Amino acid sequence: MYRDPTLTKLLTYSGALPFWALGLAQVLGYQPALAAQAFVAYGTGIACFMAGTLWSQAQIRAQDPRIMLIGSNVAALMAIGGLLVFPLAPVITMALHVAVFLGLLAADLSIHRRGAQPAWYLALRRNVTLLVIAAYALVMILT
Repeated sequence: MYRDPTLTKLLTYSGALPFWALGLAQVLGYQPALAAQAFVAYGTGIACFMAGTLWSQAQIRAQDPRIMLIGSNVAALMAIGGLLVFPLAPVITMALHVAVFLGLLAADLSIHRRGAQPAWYLALRRNVTLLVIAAYALVMILT
């Protein structure tokens, strides 16, 4: 694991771009309803993907993986729950997604503290999480 930092960084930062493109589309009034739905759908997909990375970390750990496995499932279910309530409560959806991304970052910090992740990966996760949360904040404040 963690064998190609350059490609990992490129793909991770590229993964933040749709948040900003869709968020700006909403703010600028370009198909705002469609952009909002796409933003939340994309956020759900990325949150579930990141929850899956936590699941894989739990599988390779020598210690008891139960907390990580449960946390991975809770994160994915919270993200999906946010998607489902979006038509009725968009602010709740945004708050749930932000909480999921922060929780997943906290899990990565915990993994890193145990020496199971390189420093560059944690820095990458922190930076991209901040970019994504900033996109959520932009959408929540300006729409």
